[in-house]
Amino acid sequence: MKKIMSFAVCAFAAASLLTSCATINSGAALSQAPIGQKVGEAKSNIILGLWSSGGEQNDIKKAAENGGITKINQVEYIDKSVFLGLFIEHTTRVYGE
Repeated sequence: MKKIMSFAVCAFAAASLLTSCATINSGAALSQAPIGQKVGEAKSNIILGLWSSGGEQNDIKKAAENGGITKINQVEYIDKSVFLGLFIEHTTRVYGE
């Protein structure tokens, strides 16, 4: 019985550490403007909240440049968190013309 209980506790701990979470912040619900023909993205990975692989490269300007956008209609910020927030993938997505 103790082996089954130990296994269950270890399985629960492993499962909780391997879960992830994603959030999307968008102005689409508030705006009636068309989204646009083009999409641009800029991504970076944040580790322990201290280090970012993209540095300052993950901003609206860089996302617009990546999509060839000169007129921005909408911006989305997407965050995916893994290992209880120790590793975060941050994406800036820009829609426009």
